[in-house]
Amino acid sequence: MGETEATNFLRVLLQQDAEQVQTWLRMVWAKQQQVPEKFNWLGLAEVSTSRAQELANEESNESHSESLAWAEIASSVYEFLAENNPSFSERYLDSLMTLRAYMILKFGAIPENPVLDIYLIINWFFDNLHISYQEALIKAADWREALAANNPEETQKKFDSELEDFRKLRLIKNRLSIIKYLSKSKDFLPNEELNIWISLWEKLP
Repeated sequence: MGETEATNFLRVLLQQDAEQVQTWLRMVWAKQQQVPEKFNWLGLAEVSTSRAQELANEESNESHSESLAWAEIASSVYEFLAENNPSFSERYLDSLMTLRAYMILKFGAIPENPVLDIYLIINWFFDNLHISYQEALIKAADWREALAANNPEETQKKFDSELEDFRKLRLIKNRLSIIKYLSKSKDFLPNEELNIWISLWEKLP
């Protein structure tokens, strides 16, 4: 099956309701259903996310149930993409956690729910930071000073020699942006350690 056929398959799949798509996905994960070659997994995740958010803003309980079902589909696919595409895993996980935060703000937190468990986001923040708070604080101050000096040549040298450190700081800032968004929820009760990290956001490059 080529790209055109895979595109048509996705179009037909998205004409189904969320329950039918969930059934198809369960069969795929169980290796009981073949997936078309060149299937657009990201397209499925993004459309599912859009539908989840649109339905979350409607008033009926039926729409809210459908919204959560589409959010579960998107969550499952983003997790699959992150696991199978290491180079882009952070991008996919950012999208996943942003969706979860959005849904929690709409419907509240529910422990052990695949979409609404707030600790799925908090635990994700601390996973694979590869840097302590104190080290991040020092490196952030160093980068702020270098960027404020407005010396393009020296800044480029610093990028060339410390690019990995800069990437780590940007990763932390991106994750903290989602945590800050989540903090609008009444269910968000950060401990002292997380509050310290949140205070670092504005100091990061």
